[in-house]
Amino acid sequence: MTKKEKTMNLNEYLTDNNFEKRDLTILFSVGCVLNTENGDTFPMMEDDTFDFEDGMNVVNDEFDEYWWETLTGNDEVVVKDTIKWVKTINKHYGN
Repeated sequence: MTKKEKTMNLNEYLTDNNFEKRDLTILFSVGCVLNTENGDTFPMMEDDTFDFEDGMNVVNDEFDEYWWETLTGNDEVVVKDTIKWVKTINKHYGN
């Protein structure tokens, strides 16, 4: 992937969405960053930035089989834990 002309940067994403850096985990095996608080994923660009305008959500969106098969050990654990967490929070708050 190449970098778009103007994309939201990390600080803008965190500030605009009320998250902290600790809420993000890089999933190197699939080339994206995961927000462990809400399940959003964003692709990693060639220059090691993230495209915060082209996200998908591990709870609500359908990822292809290749994406799931490409997840390695710890990345898979983090994603599955995030899915459980988000579903628990959604259930608690009625979302």
